[in-house]
Amino acid sequence: MPTIIRSFTGRHAALSPTFLSGFFFDGNEYQSVATAFEASKIINRADRVSFFAWNCKPWEARRKGKGIPLSWIRPDFDAVQEEILLEIQRSKFSWPDVRKVLLATNDAELIYGNVAHDNRWGICFCHEAPDAKRKYGLGRNCTGTGQNLIGKTLMQVRQELRVSATALAS
Repeated sequence: MPTIIRSFTGRHAALSPTFLSGFFFDGNEYQSVATAFEASKIINRADRVSFFAWNCKPWEARRKGKGIPLSWIRPDFDAVQEEILLEIQRSKFSWPDVRKVLLATNDAELIYGNVAHDNRWGICFCHEAPDAKRKYGLGRNCTGTGQNLIGKTLMQVRQELRVSATALAS
Protein backbone atom coordinates (compact mmCIF):
# COMPACT_ATOMS: atom_id res chain seq x y z
CA MET A 1 0.00 0.00 0.00
CA PRO A 2 1.47 3.38 -0.99
CA THR A 3 2.39 5.86 1.71
CA ILE A 4 0.15 8.91 2.07
CA ILE A 5 1.21 12.02 3.94
CA ARG A 6 -1.79 14.20 4.67
CA SER A 7 -0.52 16.39 7.46
CA PHE A 8 2.28 18.86 6.91
CA THR A 9 3.27 18.98 10.58
CA GLY A 10 6.06 17.48 12.66
CA ARG A 11 8.82 16.10 10.44
CA HIS A 12 6.81 17.17 7.36
CA ALA A 13 6.22 20.74 8.55
CA ALA A 14 8.56 22.15 5.89
CA LEU A 15 6.01 21.10 3.25
CA SER A 16 3.41 23.51 4.61
CA PRO A 17 2.85 26.81 2.79
CA THR A 18 3.06 28.55 6.17
CA PHE A 19 6.42 27.04 7.14
CA LEU A 20 9.02 29.72 7.93
CA SER A 21 11.78 29.33 5.36
CA GLY A 22 13.24 32.39 3.74
CA PHE A 23 13.74 32.22 -0.02
CA PHE A 24 13.73 34.51 -3.03
CA PHE A 25 10.92 34.68 -5.57
CA ASP A 26 10.52 37.21 -8.35
CA GLY A 27 13.46 39.21 -7.01
CA ASN A 28 12.15 39.59 -3.46
CA GLU A 29 12.70 37.71 -0.22
CA TYR A 30 9.74 35.98 1.40
CA GLN A 31 9.54 33.90 4.53
CA SER A 32 6.88 31.47 3.31
CA VAL A 33 5.02 30.18 0.29
CA ALA A 34 1.85 31.75 1.71
CA THR A 35 3.31 35.26 1.78
CA ALA A 36 4.89 34.97 -1.67
CA PHE A 37 1.65 33.64 -3.15
CA GLU A 38 -0.50 36.42 -1.69
CA ALA A 39 2.02 39.06 -2.82
CA SER A 40 2.01 37.63 -6.34
CA LYS A 41 -1.62 38.73 -6.71
CA ILE A 42 -0.52 42.37 -6.76
CA ILE A 43 0.25 44.00 -10.13
CA ASN A 44 2.61 46.71 -8.92
CA ARG A 45 5.74 45.26 -7.38
CA ALA A 46 6.20 48.24 -5.02
CA ASP A 47 2.77 47.52 -3.51
CA ARG A 48 3.93 44.03 -2.50
CA VAL A 49 6.33 45.36 0.13
CA SER A 50 4.03 44.53 3.06
CA PHE A 51 4.53 40.84 2.21
CA PHE A 52 8.35 40.94 1.81
CA ALA A 53 10.80 39.28 4.15
CA TRP A 54 9.62 39.63 7.74
CA ASN A 55 6.85 42.17 7.07
CA CYS A 56 4.15 39.51 7.02
CA LYS A 57 3.87 36.35 9.07
CA PRO A 58 2.74 33.29 7.07
CA TRP A 59 -0.36 32.78 9.18
CA GLU A 60 -1.39 36.40 8.48
CA ALA A 61 -0.85 36.18 4.73
CA ARG A 62 -4.28 34.89 3.71
CA ARG A 63 -6.13 37.47 5.79
CA LYS A 64 -3.89 40.20 4.47
CA GLY A 65 -4.31 38.87 0.92
CA LYS A 66 -8.08 39.11 1.20
CA GLY A 67 -7.65 42.81 2.02
CA ILE A 68 -5.80 43.65 -1.18
CA PRO A 69 -7.76 46.33 -3.07
CA LEU A 70 -9.33 44.88 -6.23
CA SER A 71 -7.66 47.57 -8.34
CA TRP A 72 -4.25 46.19 -7.26
CA ILE A 73 -4.92 42.57 -8.27
CA ARG A 74 -3.49 41.19 -11.49
CA PRO A 75 -6.31 40.75 -14.00
CA ASP A 76 -4.83 37.42 -15.11
CA PHE A 77 -4.31 36.04 -11.61
CA ASP A 78 -7.02 33.36 -11.83
CA ALA A 79 -5.46 32.04 -15.02
CA VAL A 80 -1.86 31.99 -13.75
CA GLN A 81 -2.12 31.23 -10.03
CA GLU A 82 -1.32 27.53 -10.31
CA GLU A 83 1.82 28.27 -12.35
CA ILE A 84 2.80 30.96 -9.85
CA LEU A 85 2.43 28.47 -6.99
CA LEU A 86 4.65 26.02 -8.86
CA GLU A 87 7.34 28.68 -9.37
CA ILE A 88 7.17 29.69 -5.70
CA GLN A 89 7.53 26.04 -4.60
CA ARG A 90 10.50 25.61 -6.93
CA SER A 91 12.14 28.66 -5.34
CA LYS A 92 11.47 27.46 -1.80
CA PHE A 93 12.74 23.93 -2.39
CA SER A 94 15.90 25.13 -4.12
CA TRP A 95 17.23 25.57 -0.57
CA PRO A 96 18.98 22.41 0.76
CA ASP A 97 17.35 22.16 4.20
CA VAL A 98 13.77 22.13 2.93
CA ARG A 99 14.68 20.20 -0.23
CA LYS A 100 15.87 17.32 2.00
CA VAL A 101 12.48 17.20 3.73
CA LEU A 102 10.63 17.05 0.41
CA LEU A 103 12.92 14.40 -1.06
CA ALA A 104 12.66 12.33 2.14
CA THR A 105 8.96 11.81 1.37
CA ASN A 106 10.15 9.37 -1.31
CA ASP A 107 7.11 8.33 -3.38
CA ALA A 108 4.45 9.22 -0.82
CA GLU A 109 1.29 10.84 -2.02
CA LEU A 110 1.29 14.35 -0.54
CA ILE A 111 -2.07 15.73 0.53
CA TYR A 112 -2.49 19.21 1.92
CA GLY A 113 -4.97 18.11 4.57
CA ASN A 114 -6.96 20.79 6.36
CA VAL A 115 -10.13 21.45 8.33
CA ALA A 116 -10.84 24.83 6.70
CA HIS A 117 -13.03 23.40 3.89
CA ASP A 118 -10.31 24.01 1.29
CA ASN A 119 -10.87 21.36 -1.34
CA ARG A 120 -9.13 23.27 -4.10
CA TRP A 121 -5.63 23.72 -2.71
CA GLY A 122 -5.92 20.70 -0.42
CA ILE A 123 -8.46 18.24 0.91
CA CYS A 124 -10.63 19.03 3.91
CA PHE A 125 -10.89 16.32 6.54
CA CYS A 126 -13.18 18.23 8.93
CA HIS A 127 -15.57 15.27 9.23
CA GLU A 128 -12.73 13.14 10.63
CA ALA A 129 -11.37 15.80 12.98
CA PRO A 130 -12.23 15.94 16.69
CA ASP A 131 -14.64 18.71 17.67
CA ALA A 132 -11.83 20.79 19.17
CA LYS A 133 -10.10 20.94 15.75
CA ARG A 134 -13.24 21.97 13.83
CA LYS A 135 -12.60 25.68 14.02
CA TYR A 136 -14.77 26.25 10.93
CA GLY A 137 -17.44 23.66 11.69
CA LEU A 138 -18.39 20.92 9.25
CA GLY A 139 -18.38 21.54 5.52
CA ARG A 140 -21.08 19.91 3.45
CA ASN A 141 -18.69 19.59 0.48
CA CYS A 142 -15.93 18.01 2.56
CA THR A 143 -15.98 14.39 1.53
CA GLY A 144 -12.26 13.62 1.71
CA THR A 145 -11.76 14.43 -1.95
CA GLY A 146 -10.50 17.57 -3.61
CA GLN A 147 -8.12 18.98 -6.18
CA ASN A 148 -5.16 19.05 -3.74
CA LEU A 149 -3.24 21.52 -5.88
CA ILE A 150 -0.62 22.18 -3.18
CA GLY A 151 0.06 18.47 -2.78
CA LYS A 152 0.25 17.92 -6.54
CA THR A 153 2.60 20.88 -6.92
CA LEU A 154 4.87 19.49 -4.20
CA MET A 155 4.95 16.08 -5.89
CA GLN A 156 5.82 17.75 -9.21
CA VAL A 157 8.68 19.73 -7.64
CA ARG A 158 9.90 16.56 -5.90
CA GLN A 159 10.00 14.75 -9.24
CA GLU A 160 11.80 17.66 -10.91
CA LEU A 161 14.40 17.67 -8.13
CA ARG A 162 14.97 13.94 -8.61
CA VAL A 163 15.39 14.31 -12.37
CA SER A 164 17.77 17.22 -11.83
CA ALA A 165 19.84 15.24 -9.30
CA THR A 166 19.98 12.27 -11.67
CA ALA A 167 21.15 14.49 -14.53
CA LEU A 168 23.87 16.04 -12.35
CA ALA A 169 25.05 12.60 -11.24
CA SER A 170 25.42 11.39 -14.84
